[in-house]
Order: sequence, then structure tokens, then C-alpha cells
Amino acid sequence: MSALLVAGSTLAVAAPAQADTTRPEVIHTVASDAIGGLPIKSLDGTKEYIPQAPARSSLPNAARTGTPAHRAENIWPTGATGYDISWPQCPAHNPVLPPDSDVAVVGVNDGTPFTALPCIEQQLAWSPNGVHAQYMILDSPIGSTTDTALQYAYHGPAGNCASDNYYCQAFNWGWNAANYSIQIATAAGATSNSYWLDVELPTATSINQPGPDCYAANFWTCDPKVNSTIVTAAIAALTAQHKQAGVYSTQLQWGKITNGFKVGLPIWIAGWSHPGATYCDPANASSYWFGGGKPWLVQGLPTDYDPDTAC
Repeated sequence: MSALLVAGSTLAVAAPAQADTTRPEVIHTVASDAIGGLPIKSLDGTKEYIPQAPARSSLPNAARTGTPAHRAENIWPTGATGYDISWPQCPAHNPVLPPDSDVAVVGVNDGTPFTALPCIEQQLAWSPNGVHAQYMILDSPIGSTTDTALQYAYHGPAGNCASDNYYCQAFNWGWNAANYSIQIATAAGATSNSYWLDVELPTATSINQPGPDCYAANFWTCDPKVNSTIVTAAIAALTAQHKQAGVYSTQLQWGKITNGFKVGLPIWIAGWSHPGATYCDPANASSYWFGGGKPWLVQGLPTDYDPDTAC
């Protein structure tokens, strides 16, 4: 150890280590509008990536403006009922799927972005007579140093991001997460063009408090503008691939995460105990609606499965 004098105090400084003669494997990648590049180096140092980010001018208009295109009419008729299912209904947890129903919504991810539901093929085949949709999970990559965050937040259509450029990372993450989920669902046989963005707080501590930890790793940051950028990018990616985007949340959670960001998309109101018509009624919009959108679905409290009613 050697010592360094800084502003009157002495700091210990480690002596230079011997140079590592093991050269990392160099992998040349080309980022696309669908999936971003890769980290400059893997965390274990064995791989070095040379990514190229697409120019921002190559982004579709929706990605630059944040204004999505979407259909005005609900894909389900008013009063239609059914269920949404995901990893809890995989055979490892619950081998019995709900009955065939008019509303059939299937999760794409296994609890986090950039994962695949293990039983997605089985669940997409469930309820052949129902009108299907998929839903995908969104969260924040800010502060994370996992390989997944380095891959999909630091590289993508917004460019190669600096560690403190949170908006750049947020846009790449949302864009790449949506396209990743589309690829998973399409490869598994999904035919529906409707995708819901799951934007919620799994626990009371899933959003950072204002202060020095705002941009530490957590489910969401305390900065609603950064969080809204993630959502905007996911919507833009879905729109660019001609998918119908909607948002699953509650007025309270959407407010805490995005500060009430107006996206003007269909909404799916999560987990309420009153009759669905209560939340569908425009007279109650100020109490239950969010994001500047109108409800297409209301999710009831679960019994064996999560029940849903169309508005």
C-alpha cells in the first residue's frame, strides 16, 4: 500500500496490480432498433463487446415525440369476463388453468423484465375461444450493475449511456424491454397485438425516497420523469411494431411512479373489490382512472385466479 495526501488527509492507495495477460474474448455487436447493444465488458472481464448504437434519427416518430397511436375501441365487449394468468399458474405452482373465458390475458415475463414465462406456450394456448392479450412487466434499471442492466439500459436506440445519464438508460430500458417481450411472445405463438404494461409497486418500499438514494437500485426511482421515460419508451417500441399498448396500474401507484403522467392509453385497473361497473363509470373517473386513459378492464380481487371484467 502507498499513501496519497488529499486536502490535508492521508488516503491509502493500493499499489498497481500486475497486468492481466488474459485477453478478453472480443464480440462485435450491432445494435438495432429492436434490441440494443451489449455491455462494453462482461462483469467477469472475460468478454469485451464493441456495440454500435443506431442514430436517434432512425427512431420512429412515436419514440421521438412520446405520442403513441392506439385504437379507441375496447377489444372486449362491455361486461365480458375472464382471467389473467402468469407464473403462479405454471404447472410448478398450479397445474390447473382457469376455464375458457371471453377475456384471456397472459403474462410474458417470469416476474421481471428480460425474462420469459416458463410455461408461456401452454398459457397462450389456454382459452381458445377468448379474446387474448399479453402483459409485460416494467421496472427501473437505474443504479443496477447487473449484466442485464448493463446490456439493455446502457445500450440501445438512445445511444451508449454514461453511468449518470438516467434518461438515456431509462429510454433504452423501456424500449428494449418491450421489444424483448414481443419477441418472446411471438416466438411462443402469440397472435394478439394487444400488450399491457404492468406499472405497479410490488411492495411499499418499491420506490426510492427523495434524497441521495433516489437513483440507487430499486424497483422504481423517486424521479417520476425518469420513470415516465421508461414507460414512454416501452409505448413507443410497441407502437413502432404496430402493437396496441395499454397500462395496468392503479391511480395511486401510477401517481407515485409517474406523478400522473398522461399517456392517453387504455387502462386496466388493478385489484379492486367493488363491482367492475363502479370503476368503468365515467362519473367515478376522478377517483379511479389514471394516465389520461379510459378503462378497458377491471381486475377483481383474486380467488383461485385473478378475475377481470371489461368496461
